[in-house]
Amino acid sequence: MTEVVDKPKRGRETTLDMIRSLGLVMIIVVVVWFFAQPPSSDEQGIRVVDPAADVTAFSSDQPEVPVPAALPDRWRPTSSTYLTGEQLLRVGYVTPSDTYAEYAAVAGPVAEVRDAYTGDGVLREEVVVDGDAWDLYEDEDGSLSLVRTYGEITVVVGTLRSSAGLGDLDALVRSLRVG
Repeated sequence: MTEVVDKPKRGRETTLDMIRSLGLVMIIVVVVWFFAQPPSSDEQGIRVVDPAADVTAFSSDQPEVPVPAALPDRWRPTSSTYLTGEQLLRVGYVTPSDTYAEYAAVAGPVAEVRDAYTGDGVLREEVVVDGDAWDLYEDEDGSLSLVRTYGEITVVVGTLRSSAGLGDLDALVRSLRVG
């Protein structure tokens, strides 16, 4: 004969049973948390690019326009674009002070280029760098840009994406060389 055993009724769990269940869940949470920790150095590395090909191509098309040349080692080029049809060269740098500065040379109407690349900046003053006059613009968020025209090309050092101060922009302008 088979004996029928009644299942115990629910609701007879003890406090100890609940503590054991909670302990298991906490062990799982701690293990997941431990393995999900970011590395001790959570800084993202800066991706350095070589703008030489873009700068050379632009210089061969626009030999009278100065382009960035040798900058000190702590200047790291992080972006470079040359669009032949638009006669647009942009090279971005992380400066020694860990700010961002950009060189942009663009063909087009001076006022449109200036406004687009300085963020509709306001003319603050004229700055003389190595004997050349540059117009200093500041946009509403404080980004500085130095602007100068070479024939049909407007050169903007800084741009609206820049966070560099005037000292870093001055160093970038001093690095500019023709051809």
